[in-house]
Amino acid sequence: MISRQQMMAGKVFKDKLNRILVLSPLPIETQHTPHDGAHIIKAKTDVYLDIGHKSVREGAENLALVINIFNVFSIVAILSSHFLVFYNGDDSYSLYFLLSILTGTHAFYFYNMYESFRDLKKYKFIRFNRQRREVALPFTDNQEFVIIPWEKLYAWAGTTIVIMESTAIPLSTLTITMASPTDATDFKGRYEVAGGEEINCIMQWECIRAFMDDGPDACPDPSKANTLAEYKATCKRQWKELSLWAWIKRKLIDWLHYSYFSHWLNDVIEARIQYDTVPENIKRWSEPLPEDQWQQPSHEFLEANFRALGFYMDGGRLGDKNMPVYDPRKKVIFNSPENKPKDE
Repeated sequence: MISRQQMMAGKVFKDKLNRILVLSPLPIETQHTPHDGAHIIKAKTDVYLDIGHKSVREGAENLALVINIFNVFSIVAILSSHFLVFYNGDDSYSLYFLLSILTGTHAFYFYNMYESFRDLKKYKFIRFNRQRREVALPFTDNQEFVIIPWEKLYAWAGTTIVIMESTAIPLSTLTITMASPTDATDFKGRYEVAGGEEINCIMQWECIRAFMDDGPDACPDPSKANTLAEYKATCKRQWKELSLWAWIKRKLIDWLHYSYFSHWLNDVIEARIQYDTVPENIKRWSEPLPEDQWQQPSHEFLEANFRALGFYMDGGRLGDKNMPVYDPRKKVIFNSPENKPKDE
């Protein structure tokens, strides 16, 4: 297990199947474009940035597709059996059986959506306050927020190689956590976002880093891609732009995914769980400060960024073997000692 005391932004740990690229503490610039690919940005103001759960729309649509494909096969199979075997129409048990299947699958679907909603109600967002240079994390045992300095937040892009029969697939996850108050080497609580590839995790993290250190304009706005209003607008555009046959196919796909319901459900869940449980101390902590009271970056943070930017200007990239990783205890270390410059 990697001790948190070994972690500094830019450092890489790896073995045959795993790779960890540390992004924080001392969250240096990554030189990558901010991109909220997972749509986890929930709110952005001049003071704070909220990140939370991924949209429920995609999960609702995927489950609906699986259920409806099963239902279509059930309808074809049972009705074919009914009219071929019981051609005189005297037997109605098969129709009752079909009705029970359709009722059961939809009951399962709506129950699953309800359980997802209940699970999400227990999950709080993470709030980043750029004026105070602090982060509010719901990582205590009772799910209350704990506030820590921005520069001491732990984050990394972790990649695991999944071995299949004929190929190896790298899967990466962005992890955000904090130091454990009881263990000098471990962490407390975790927030994870699947990114697919390491670069996606870095760009997702860069949204947060850019907001905290470069300002709100450097960070993408919350996505509207999963809202019902955007879905309706898309449907209107498709009616004007697509041919009749293409539009019919599009509506069939939407029906199989229950797209209208999924977008509506996403709106409802976002409205219910997003900010109605913010405690008073976090509301006060989130109020704007006079500019002369804004917290300033530490000397260690500035030094870490200075070294990283110098490395980038020389053609280096985040996580390269010879990247200088600033550690306040050792001043500077390198990802690979054998690549350390001779004049160091």
